[in-house]
Amino acid sequence: MKSLKERYREGQRYIIPTSDWGFKRLFGTEMNKNLLIGFLNRIIDDRTIETVEYLNTEPLLPFGKTLEMRFDVYCKCTDGSRVIVEMQNYVRPAFVNRVQLYASAAVLERYANERNGDDRITKTYCIAITGENVFPEIKHAPVRLAMCDIDAGTTHILNDQILQIFIELPKFADTVRMLEENADFLDKFAVVMKTLEQYKEPPTELQDDLLDDLFDAADTKHYDSADKDNYKAQLMNQFEYEATLRDYKEEGRAEGRDEARAQIARAMKAEGLSDDLIKDVTGVSPDAL
Repeated sequence: MKSLKERYREGQRYIIPTSDWGFKRLFGTEMNKNLLIGFLNRIIDDRTIETVEYLNTEPLLPFGKTLEMRFDVYCKCTDGSRVIVEMQNYVRPAFVNRVQLYASAAVLERYANERNGDDRITKTYCIAITGENVFPEIKHAPVRLAMCDIDAGTTHILNDQILQIFIELPKFADTVRMLEENADFLDKFAVVMKTLEQYKEPPTELQDDLLDDLFDAADTKHYDSADKDNYKAQLMNQFEYEATLRDYKEEGRAEGRDEARAQIARAMKAEGLSDDLIKDVTGVSPDAL
């Protein structure tokens, strides 16, 4: 998938939906809550979600400890189940482990703050939309992970109270023209996530009630000057992040040493980038520099 910088041009009618600002605007704001509910009901097939409540993005764990995580979207559904939705353009090492940690943190937060005298755990979903293939050896999409018996001849789900759903965008069509005639919602959704900012009008091939609403919410003609300025400013920050990440990968391949990561971390720190971003990109704690 193209970088955000390659996808951006001045005067685009629609925002880039995979940008940090764009994704949170579309799926993480009260004004567009209908998009999140509609999306979840298309992806989660074992219940119907009627309402959601956005939660603090840093779960409070037992003993008053706060787990410092930056969820794109973290919400509670009508029945008490928890949902985390993440957009990751570039998959970092151990990303699957990170998703498992996200889901576990949500379970602990639920147990610590809303325990009602029993040990039942309300179902938790963690949905990751990725710009890279997380499971290249698996050809189907989406990939759904739950606790299962790996020794069984056929898949035997033992516990799906924590369900992880990975929607890997590269496994879907890249353009409207590549869509098959019987394309389902997820096929069309993936194309929208990859190409939304290119359009001047919504293509007829992508007609769908929910996608129509997504196009409308992404239309900058509804945005005031402050929204447009914030969107552009945050895109510029992401462009810097992409460039730093690219340099890090190239340097890491050439050197293959801890010193290479430390050099990049020092350069990022000199540029004033956040400690969290430095640690995420390089694995080096700024305190150690």
